[in-house]
Amino acid sequence: MRSGRLVAAAVVLLALNLRTLIASLPPLLPDIRADLHLSATIAGLLTTLPVICFGAFAPVLPRLARRIALERILVACAVVTVAAAGLRGAGTTATLFAASLLAGIAVAIAQGALPILIRTRFSAQTGHLMGAYSMALPLGATLAAAAAVPLAHVLGHSWPRSLAFWLLPAVPAVLVWVSVARGGETLIEGPPPASLRLDPLAWSVALYFGAQSASFYAGLAWIPEILVSNDYSETTAGGLQAIGSLVSMAPAFAVPLLASRLGHQLPILLAVVAATSAGVIGLLIAPSAGLLWVSLIGAGQGGMLGLALILPVLRARTAQSVASLTAMALCVGYLVAASGPWILGLVHDASGSWSAALVALLAITLAQLVPGAYACRARVLG
Repeated sequence: MRSGRLVAAAVVLLALNLRTLIASLPPLLPDIRADLHLSATIAGLLTTLPVICFGAFAPVLPRLARRIALERILVACAVVTVAAAGLRGAGTTATLFAASLLAGIAVAIAQGALPILIRTRFSAQTGHLMGAYSMALPLGATLAAAAAVPLAHVLGHSWPRSLAFWLLPAVPAVLVWVSVARGGETLIEGPPPASLRLDPLAWSVALYFGAQSASFYAGLAWIPEILVSNDYSETTAGGLQAIGSLVSMAPAFAVPLLASRLGHQLPILLAVVAATSAGVIGLLIAPSAGLLWVSLIGAGQGGMLGLALILPVLRARTAQSVASLTAMALCVGYLVAASGPWILGLVHDASGSWSAALVALLAITLAQLVPGAYACRARVLG
């Protein structure tokens, strides 16, 4: 029992810290730009660099895990996260970019290693641990985004101190993962699977991950501005987005747990896409009920995240297959995800209408059904 609680705590602590460094930066960008004289383009690169790393460094993990135990990899990722947060506290352009690069690499490798470790070493707890993992990701992002500006005010009106603060919750993650590593070490053994490039199941899992991520990041980037365009104040719009993030945590936990008990996950896919689509349509035709629609979007997107994270675990038979499929899903997925905010911005600029952008968001959401229906079938890779 104690071992189970330790592992659950380790998973939650690590997952919380996989998003704090990413989500704590955007709310502080106005002050950072003013102090460091950064253009909007350079400031935008600071926020997108970690996401690029998520995709670019995901393929490193399968080879790395054949030489270094997964537990040691996760300890190292937690240590790098602490270092990256501290580096941001230096408050220079160079250290901000260095920290963003380090954080992006650490998160890319950690979010590939953790599902593999859960499937390999803690297979009896797969549903619960993957649920805890997918629930803690949006919780970490929500806490960091909400606390960034208040922390800067409390800590002497200092954005570097606000950014550096996030090394404090990252330290316990290091300590707990050191304890987990002492309890055993897991290497991925055996030959890697045949190339997944021509496997339609692998592509369906990867493209589903990309489509749901594109929907999430598009909503994250533009829904507050869409709400403001419908006569909500900026404070209210930000508060509604935070509520949507909080609502997302329950389905993010429940979906992996349910999915691990089902042979196929098509009913889950239909439910989460329907919830998100209903919220987007609601914002389009009756924006005055923003709380309801944002809550529906949050619930649907939380479920989508949980499904996307557990599908590589469910669709692969061996540890090597889980590693390769997870790496492919993350690599393809995050590269596709980067298109979501851009597509909505392009549609808005071309049409001059946020209604058209919401239609585009609905189309991206519904597009998940194409790869998702195939990815949710009850079959596995070798």
